[in-house]
Amino acid sequence: MSDPVRELYSEHRYPALSHAEAHPAVLCASARCAGVVSPALPESCRVLEIGCASGHHLLPLAAAYPESQFVGIDFSDTAIRTATRIARETGLENIRFEHADLCDWQPGEEKFDYIIAHGMLSWITDPAKEALLELVSNTLAPDGVACLSYNTLPGWSLRQEAAAMVKALPRLTPEGGKLEALLEKLATTASISPSAHARDLAAIFEDMRRKGSEILRFDELAPINDPLHFSQVIHWAGQKHLRYLSESSLPENLPPKLAPETLTHLQPIAGDPVLLQQTLDLLSGRTHRCSLFCHADCEMDLATTAAVTLHFSARLLEPSLPREAITGELVEIFHASLTAASPSARSVRTIMEECAKRLGNRWDPAQAAKAIASWLYQAARLGWVELRADETLIEPVPPERPQLSPLNRAFAGAELPLVDAFHQSCHFPVGHQAIVKALDGSRNREELATFAKEQAPDLHFDPWLVHLSARGLFRE
Repeated sequence: MSDPVRELYSEHRYPALSHAEAHPAVLCASARCAGVVSPALPESCRVLEIGCASGHHLLPLAAAYPESQFVGIDFSDTAIRTATRIARETGLENIRFEHADLCDWQPGEEKFDYIIAHGMLSWITDPAKEALLELVSNTLAPDGVACLSYNTLPGWSLRQEAAAMVKALPRLTPEGGKLEALLEKLATTASISPSAHARDLAAIFEDMRRKGSEILRFDELAPINDPLHFSQVIHWAGQKHLRYLSESSLPENLPPKLAPETLTHLQPIAGDPVLLQQTLDLLSGRTHRCSLFCHADCEMDLATTAAVTLHFSARLLEPSLPREAITGELVEIFHASLTAASPSARSVRTIMEECAKRLGNRWDPAQAAKAIASWLYQAARLGWVELRADETLIEPVPPERPQLSPLNRAFAGAELPLVDAFHQSCHFPVGHQAIVKALDGSRNREELATFAKEQAPDLHFDPWLVHLSARGLFRE
């Protein structure tokens, strides 16, 4: 990698982040929906993360799946030391971290069911981009799935110009060029104009301000940030005998800014999936992709239907659906059971068994399977429901003695974000850190409430605790 990139990573610690869209349970479900016949199940798989930083994405996976094996590589020796220390302190024996440059790393004969390179492709030199794709091609198992994220064109183009101007305009602020003040001033200045362009620009500056310098220095303001056309990424992947499958999250196959009817208007180009996706990027202004790839000769089921959803688990993401979205009695009962299970992700088969009991002799297995699968697939595509390869059961009522997992206690001790049951990062204000650290099982809820009142009088402790419990953060 280039010297400026090395200097950035030596001078600043990459933020501790987990990526819910790159969780193997999500990748497995999305790959199967895209036609991969037998993607590995998360409870028994091998996972490689390229650019793992301090392991914040990989460590919780190793804790959740003790029978799987995890490997993380990164060229920051400081980050690797941190990741290795946390793994050792929390007793994780199914994970290892290696200090290595992706251009030089020799994995031997190891093959991986899932390869994750989040935040890499757009932020490394062109030779490193080629090395990354070569490494993926050489180390991916025959039925393996690779997850690569990158910034996209044409959606990123205005943001790219905005970032360039941010670097050039520090004198606009009297606070000595502080980044947050500069971005606030640029957002305010842009919003003076009523034009659509000015509104878009103001939104970009405001989004950058919310991200903060810790993230921006590795993204918009990074030494290298190459947004890419989807078609270019597919071309490069094809040269390494990799096939595009889909986006890692099913709803992202139709960008959220576009109405479902858009696909109807684009039906004439549906036979050219690369052109279709590039057109969707143009129409939506999409700025980022997290794409899945497999080997070009991977066994595929090109006749995959909505029935595949019946083999997964599901969790409700959108609690308030319009009445017209619930079509028929079967779907209504299924949706009610899914709502009752929230915030857990439950086996679709288990939910269907509950529905069968409710309907008694009116339950027709074939008719029910067809109706529920059709609705569930559409609900997943629209982001109402998330499909996962395994169950995640959550008790939404806090236990009497709330206790974080050993790994999250280690994160809390280092004042790093926690990672919840669905692999989403949980950030806390500085003033709440002491309360988070106190969630070690040594205090009951009443004692914690008293402690919280002393430490952070502004914190509404009881609903806060319920929120953490609903995110699956407490051990039973």
